[in-house]
Amino acid sequence: MRVQINHIDKLDFLEAYPSARIEAFKSETIKNSFAAAGLVPYNPDRVISKLDIRLRTPTPPSSQGSEWSLKTPSNYVQLQKQASSIRALLRTRSRSPPSPSDRALNQLVKGCQLAMHNATILAQENKELRAENEKKKRKNARSTRQIAIEGGLSVLEASTLIAQPDQAVLAPIPYEAGPAPAPSQPLS
Repeated sequence: MRVQINHIDKLDFLEAYPSARIEAFKSETIKNSFAAAGLVPYNPDRVISKLDIRLRTPTPPSSQGSEWSLKTPSNYVQLQKQASSIRALLRTRSRSPPSPSDRALNQLVKGCQLAMHNATILAQENKELRAENEKKKRKNARSTRQIAIEGGLSVLEASTLIAQPDQAVLAPIPYEAGPAPAPSQPLS
């Protein structure tokens, strides 16, 4: 039905259906279908002779110890389960004393354990470093602007100072001679 190559709309279908039905349900077509199924005349040998039968040995049933799956272990517990399954498989296959393959398996398991433990430790350290880095970023993003005005500020003065972009606000320097400027006005 892609690109509407085999597309037929409803009206065309209803127009073509009666002639297609007459063609499909001919008496000869129905008889041939029953004969091919071996129903009329009843002849099961005709059907069986058409089948492509190949004799083969059935697959043996799975053993009880087949809980082991061929997946790469992703944690310590899965590694231990897989290693014990392999050891059990080696014991059932060979009833001899521990072989070099047993020692090699033990070394391989130990190496995997070390790698998994190191990966876990590194992941935890990485998580802690990322958290510390994020904390420093938030700290550096905070404004370090200081308002160096002696005396108090009104709410309006404080809100205008906060609304200003990071500009240095100078503290008033008292003059020896003459009146001191108002504390809310910066020196010019």
